[in-house]
Amino acid sequence: MSLPTVKSIESVPLVYQLPDGAAYGSARGRLPARQSTLVRLTTSDGVIGWGEAFGSVDVVGACVRELAPTVIDRQLDSASGWFTHHLQRSYHSTYGGPHVAAASALDVAMWDALGRTLGVSVGRLLGGRVRDRVTAYASTGYVTATRDLAAFVDEITAAVEQGFDAVKIKLGLGPAEDRRRVEATREVIGADRALMVDFNGNYSADVALRVLRGLDDLDLAWAEEPVPPEDVGGMRLVRAAGVPTASGEALYTRFGFRDLIAERLVDVVQPDVCKCGGLSEARVIAHLAQTWNVRFSPHVWCGVVGQAASLQLLAAVPDYPAPEHVSEPLRFEFDRGPNALRDELALQPLQVSAGVVTIPDAPGLGVELDEQAIERLRSDR
Repeated sequence: MSLPTVKSIESVPLVYQLPDGAAYGSARGRLPARQSTLVRLTTSDGVIGWGEAFGSVDVVGACVRELAPTVIDRQLDSASGWFTHHLQRSYHSTYGGPHVAAASALDVAMWDALGRTLGVSVGRLLGGRVRDRVTAYASTGYVTATRDLAAFVDEITAAVEQGFDAVKIKLGLGPAEDRRRVEATREVIGADRALMVDFNGNYSADVALRVLRGLDDLDLAWAEEPVPPEDVGGMRLVRAAGVPTASGEALYTRFGFRDLIAERLVDVVQPDVCKCGGLSEARVIAHLAQTWNVRFSPHVWCGVVGQAASLQLLAAVPDYPAPEHVSEPLRFEFDRGPNALRDELALQPLQVSAGVVTIPDAPGLGVELDEQAIERLRSDR
């Protein structure tokens, strides 16, 4: 079978501006807007594939335009070889940063276009679907300007009412405030739901240890980025708290995850498809995690294209060590912060029901985008 070639690449900058006073985020800071760069790839047969990149639309958009000539006129195929060649050719740019985020979007767009061309879902191309549903957790409890505990509790209550059996909240605000937020969350969700906490790397190892030991009675499922991802020694020290740790959203490519996994520095690895190198690299990172028997749960804090790509990845990640008796479910992060790029871009937005998301099996990523919504949210219109 002769595959088509890549005819054109378009960078599409999208920004969803939050209302005044509605900025939300983490202990590292609040964001007044959600933004993403979409890549629209068109093949010589007229098939369109979509990708999404994390980061500043201005910087990432420039990187997409710089990379586009290396993709145009290339025969449509798995993007793995192209991405590896890009990293080897541009090694002075390092294995991280906006150019890798831009390459991630190109990679995902190529997979989407390939799946649409062949008439199969990307999950089948990534090794075959081993599941058609995945357990979701609510990523909520964000940091706001007021830090109003009542509003925080309302967010957690909404997640419970939506059927989630697991919730992740933001910490890193100091021992007393962290304790207050975790206590309030546990009171709302009860003893049976899983509770994860995310520090966004805002502590040194000694403070992280003190905070985690002070939360020992509240049964944390995992502590995400208790120290900055580059603080490898600190991550080793924090493991003494006895709480499972997770990290990876700020890391790029298999090389950023290699030592993290091989040295057993974390219990859960969290690559972001929109940043780590797309589906090609995320698949390799998933294989590394399985090789070292480390849990895998991608970071998903993006628009609907990144959501759909992450679901296709999870469709092909097997349960391990044994599929018959799974002690901890493979979890999909379902961001609950206001975000039109997630909720308004698809003709049929991805939904969670009773804490479960059905993975689309339509060709490509399995979602169709609303061109009118794209035009409405473009930042360059």
